[in-house]
Amino acid sequence: KRVSICMNYYKLFIIITINFLCLEIKSQTQEVFPLGTSPSGADVAYKEWSPWSNPASTSHTDKTIIKIGFENRYFAKELCNEYIGFIVPTPYFNISGSYNFFGFADYNEMMAALTLGKKFGKIAIGIEFDYFNMFLASENIYRHAFTAQVGIQAEITKRFTLGARIFNPIFSKITFEDTPRKLPVCMHLGANYEPINNLNILFQLGYTLGNTIDWAFGVEYEIMKFISVRTGIRGINYVIPQIGVGLNFSGFHFDLNVESDFRIGTILLSSLSYRF
Repeated sequence: KRVSICMNYYKLFIIITINFLCLEIKSQTQEVFPLGTSPSGADVAYKEWSPWSNPASTSHTDKTIIKIGFENRYFAKELCNEYIGFIVPTPYFNISGSYNFFGFADYNEMMAALTLGKKFGKIAIGIEFDYFNMFLASENIYRHAFTAQVGIQAEITKRFTLGARIFNPIFSKITFEDTPRKLPVCMHLGANYEPINNLNILFQLGYTLGNTIDWAFGVEYEIMKFISVRTGIRGINYVIPQIGVGLNFSGFHFDLNVESDFRIGTILLSSLSYRF
């Protein structure tokens, strides 16, 4: 009985934590969706594709890619993002699909996306169609919403790229416990500067409509063909530093980033992809 009571209290704590961090959908898409493995999440002008990043990045690759990722962002394994995505180039445009799961049996969130990306000279454009689903066992019902994300990247020079994206431009809402709640409307602008070969310096600034400003700064350097290192900081109301490493071998690419958040401790963000 004591074990059962402890487990119930544990689940109650998890649900309260989720309500505080996620159900209010009070800050950025990063509170619910994967941050990715770009330096400190500065992905608006980052050309490497990753699920839930700037949809315009879908247009840059000429290879088929499959990617899985895991982000331990909170105290317990139940509060992690687990995602899988793929990208397939075609003669007309590139297509990618992504699926993300967050939560556990009593509460979970799922997001699926289909993205189309195409390059027009030095301009890359992408549009992502998103389906968001939420489940709470106490209501025993699913809530869902459809929305989108639109992005653009412009190569100003060979070493300088600007990017922009907007998530939920159609102001979608999700009704939860008979109360309609707006999904966040997030706008980001960013830049990617490559002062020398294989060194990328990224910066982005974001605004969640009616809420907060967020920012991110990151640096990534490819030391050799098979290894790269990255570091950076990001912030909303406080600063979160990050370090990371990327490894390449025979088509496989492994990324591991580590963040230090004073609220919840160490955060691990990892992914494994394969290029065909």
